[in-house]
Amino acid sequence: MSEFLILDNVSYSYPGSEKSGVCQVNLALKQGEFLGVLGANGSGKSTLARLCCGLIAPTKGRVVVDGHTTEVEENLPYIHQQIGLVFQHPDNQFVASTVETEVAFGLENQALSSMEIRSGVDEALACFYLSGLCKVQPHLLSGGEKRLLSLAGIWNLKPKLLIVDEPLSMLDPGARKSIHMLLQELREAGQTIMWITHNMEEVMMADRVMVMAGGKMVWIGPPGELLKIPEQAKDWGVTLPLVFQLGMELGLTGFYPTTEDELVSEIWKLI
Repeated sequence: MSEFLILDNVSYSYPGSEKSGVCQVNLALKQGEFLGVLGANGSGKSTLARLCCGLIAPTKGRVVVDGHTTEVEENLPYIHQQIGLVFQHPDNQFVASTVETEVAFGLENQALSSMEIRSGVDEALACFYLSGLCKVQPHLLSGGEKRLLSLAGIWNLKPKLLIVDEPLSMLDPGARKSIHMLLQELREAGQTIMWITHNMEEVMMADRVMVMAGGKMVWIGPPGELLKIPEQAKDWGVTLPLVFQLGMELGLTGFYPTTEDELVSEIWKLI
């Protein structure tokens, strides 16, 4: 499988600041892969996301998307079609007055026919459980509904890579569960996903997770391997899965539970 996204020794420093937002990151992401990006606030995760989709250009190194480098301005329209970024705060993304016109906005900029736009909007509204809210103003939606709308508007453009920045933050448990399941369904359907979070529990099903600290990529590998160095992970600002933390407190060693069933099964062995 070919590499869709390549970060080649990428660094980025904010204008007027000596502090690096991202420093010497190397990454290759294949089509269909699910990558979790972990780290504390200020570790460089969101800056990395903006570099990947060409919203900012690297100070050093290069970002290559499907064979196109982001520092070449003529490549940016193509790159923006290939990568969809869902911002951490949905309200920053909305531009239209109703749910359905928000979902239609991106399609209208692709010179599609009115029939194609209507079909695409209806499909996205149904997929993200928003059909009954099509005439509602986005700012009147609940937190979970706003997150669904932000996802629908980007997904509707059929990007090859979907980058979601803290998609479950500030949501109630019910909304967190439904959106987590929806993103997992997209992944199972073949969608390439970069999921940015501080909470490892959200990305335990990822193919790989990478950890950012101080703007640098300090670790990358399968999620289960990161659980073998829990104290280091916590030092990097990673929140470990709750059931894993409970297992540690119960003195379980050599076993890394990530679900309630796994934890209960291991506890029964100790009784």
